[in-house]
Amino acid sequence: GTTGALERGAKAVEGATLLVMERKEADVTKLLTVMTKAISNGTLETECIVKGLHDPLQCLSDLEIDAPLARHHLAMIVVECLKLGALPSLEFLKEAPEYFYTDGKPAAFTVKVLKMRGGDPSEDELVVVRALMTEDDKKAFDSGKAMFEA
Repeated sequence: GTTGALERGAKAVEGATLLVMERKEADVTKLLTVMTKAISNGTLETECIVKGLHDPLQCLSDLEIDAPLARHHLAMIVVECLKLGALPSLEFLKEAPEYFYTDGKPAAFTVKVLKMRGGDPSEDELVVVRALMTEDDKKAFDSGKAMFEA
C-alpha cells in the first residue's frame, strides 16, 4: 500500500521467478513457500504477481533452450498462485507480453497449467485456451477442450 510497493513486489516476483526457472524443482518449492506466506499475510498482491510474471512469460521460450524445465517450473508457480487465489483466473495470460503469444506456445502452456492443477477445466478456462491458440494449434484442434483432452 505504500508508494512504489507494486513495483517492488513485481520486481521481487519477476527476479525470483526467473531465478528458479533455471534451477531445480526444490528451489521452486522454496520460492512457493515464501510466496504463500507473503500472499497469505497480504504482503504480495495480485497486481504484483501478474506484473511480475510478464517477463518470465515473455522469455519462456528463450529460457527453455538452456533450462528445459523452465516451462514446468513456471507452470508450478502459476498453479500455486491460482490455488491460493492470488491469481483469480487464467485471464492474466491474455494480457501477457507479445513475445509470449508469438513464441511461447501460450495455449500449450495454459493447458499444462490446467493439467497440473487437476480437475476439469471450466468453460471460462477453455475460452482462455482457445483465445491463446496459434494458427497451428487451430489446425490441429477445433477447440480449447480438444486441445486440453489431447
